[in-house]
Amino acid sequence: MEKIELNKLIDRALDVLTELGLKESTVNSYKGSGFNIVRKFFIQSEEIYYDSDLMDKFILFADVLFKDKRISERHYRRLKRSSLLLMEIYHSGTIQWRYSGNRYKYKTNEYFNGWLDQFIKIHHLSKGTLAGIKSVLLDFLSFLEERGHNDFNALSQTDLKAFILSASKRHTGSMNNVLYSLRLFMSYIMEKHLVTTDFKPILYKAAHRIKKVLPCFTHDEVKEILNEINTSTGEGKRDYAVLYLASHTGLRSIDITNLRLTDIDWKYDEIHIVQRKTCHPLTLPLEPDTGGAIAEYILHGRPDSDSEYIFLRSVAPFTKLADVRSLGNILEKYRKKAGLIHNSGDGKCFHALRRSMGTWMMEAGIPLSTISQILGHKKQDSTKQYLSMDHKSLVECALGFQGIPIEKGVFE
Repeated sequence: MEKIELNKLIDRALDVLTELGLKESTVNSYKGSGFNIVRKFFIQSEEIYYDSDLMDKFILFADVLFKDKRISERHYRRLKRSSLLLMEIYHSGTIQWRYSGNRYKYKTNEYFNGWLDQFIKIHHLSKGTLAGIKSVLLDFLSFLEERGHNDFNALSQTDLKAFILSASKRHTGSMNNVLYSLRLFMSYIMEKHLVTTDFKPILYKAAHRIKKVLPCFTHDEVKEILNEINTSTGEGKRDYAVLYLASHTGLRSIDITNLRLTDIDWKYDEIHIVQRKTCHPLTLPLEPDTGGAIAEYILHGRPDSDSEYIFLRSVAPFTKLADVRSLGNILEKYRKKAGLIHNSGDGKCFHALRRSMGTWMMEAGIPLSTISQILGHKKQDSTKQYLSMDHKSLVECALGFQGIPIEKGVFE
């Protein structure tokens, strides 16, 4: 590629950030805490033109500063972000605004990476599921490297047991996901004859799965949360529509953030999506109140944008909500205003709105099969958890002591 002076590249980056609608203070922060530091590093290296190798060295330099605790995590992130923006400007001439919070923590050698990439390509699962599997496997392969393995030739049951023990300390509530990922991958490398040891006795050992049933929100609690939203503002209209949609359709957060304008059939009052988790199509009825909340946001609260997505950021750049954490933050904001207590592990998170919807339908006497269809479950067994949260019906099922002999002293 042609040589471009770093100063001109930085000026172009600042112009694009301004065109994207970022606040002046944000643009100035990129300039002072990011681009100017990169500029200084290039000057000290006696280079006035952008150079990819030198930029890689700068990123390593930033890594060292952060590891040595010479800069804060916030400053470190700004340096990394600024470097990546300059790279993108250099290669494409513009910037596609995105968030950089989903990078993988572990890195492995070329051999392991190659087989991992081939494994990922052959599995037609949702992006979220594959991302979780890849994260586990990168952890596993990194662990093997630390134990001196550069390939699978000498992989033993002892190595696998050691990793499972190590992972169990960090994944106390998600070991089933870890084991699922390992089963898929180990089966794959055994099929490819990369190992000679049979790992099935370890990975397929029967174990009872303890499924924790978390509570949900009551009707009154959801009303209290919705009543705290100021719907006279664009942001308030969006937040109200998001929370109303979640609590009255049971849609997963990932499907709400990815909801497109074309996914709603206003003529027939229906929502048509392909679920991100299951990759299965789902059609839901759009009730008048839910549709009204969404329409109010689109017509009177949604920023002017060419984005195909319905729910956008309330400040520039007006892109889709970043990820499911955005919806969690929205709920948390109004939950606190409503004075509702949320303790760690009590299940009062955004997904609880989905559980609430399932429980309310169960309480209303809607058949389990219908609830399963509405919530988009692949298997009806996934819906059975709501049986245990229907306290009213459970009370009716309780047995009395008639006909059961009670010996003296039992209740003393």
